[in-house]
Amino acid sequence: MSATRLLVLGAVRASGRAHGYQVRRELLSWGAEQWASVKPGSIYHALRQLLKSGMLRSAGVEESGEGPERTLFELTESGEEEFVRLLSKALSDASAKPEFFGAGITFLTCQPRERAVGLLRFRLAGLEREQGSLRSMLEDGAVPAAKPEHVWELFRSWIVAGDAAVSFTRELIERLENGAYTMAGEGGAAFGERGWMSSAQG
Repeated sequence: MSATRLLVLGAVRASGRAHGYQVRRELLSWGAEQWASVKPGSIYHALRQLLKSGMLRSAGVEESGEGPERTLFELTESGEEEFVRLLSKALSDASAKPEFFGAGITFLTCQPRERAVGLLRFRLAGLEREQGSLRSMLEDGAVPAAKPEHVWELFRSWIVAGDAAVSFTRELIERLENGAYTMAGEGGAAFGERGWMSSAQG
């Protein structure tokens, strides 16, 4: 799954309408280049692919004092469906790469509270299963003769990282259940909702 695809769809969605430079500026201001390996070139490539696949459409042009006119993009119905699908996958898949899960966390508040909690509970169950399997593997006995003993440190590092993921997910679920953040459908300006950027700047 592509963190860049989710982030680009989310940024355009939050803007209502946005040109490529605006999407790039927004994502880089979130530090996405560091935690999601989002490069300027990959942002423009994603915009072109999403336009080609019908998930974005042209919404006119914007004059620029720094060069040629800039094409504005907005989500289509299929783009909205893809955004919701990717966001749901990012929040629920225990095997999601950190950058994809990070993109999901970025747009967490675009989900209704109950749905977000349900997706995270699904992720938590998957993480706990994975942890159980790793621990069973470590407890099953001696290292095979063909494998250097220190290689098991790799599995131990996975357990430590997995325990941290389990703990974080449990705590996030608890925070959401206790009312943290304004979520979609709660009557406030939930981060990332359609046109959120315009209302936040206004």
